[in-house]
Amino acid sequence: MKALREVDGGHVLGFAGEVDLSTAPALEKAILAALGELGGGRLIVDLTEVTFLASAGMSALIAGREKAAGKDIELAVTASPTGAAYRSLEIAGLIDVLSVRAG
Repeated sequence: MKALREVDGGHVLGFAGEVDLSTAPALEKAILAALGELGGGRLIVDLTEVTFLASAGMSALIAGREKAAGKDIELAVTASPTGAAYRSLEIAGLIDVLSVRAG
């Protein structure tokens, strides 16, 4: 996980490596903590450096999206179109649901 950083139009929380059953709780915890710090605006979860994204990681992203919606925060995901995370989200039909953008 990379530190939360501010960029034009929002805050970015980056992750790298594998997001599987053992690491997905850390992803969810980091997303929820970042949402707790923000009073509004947009949180971008950057998965461009993720090499594997399991269903547990997708569940963490969906939980973050639901929490963000309750706080009036836009949650978006950035992933490389040729990367593992994008492909996993595409197969699961979550590209539009999670507002995945090419990164």
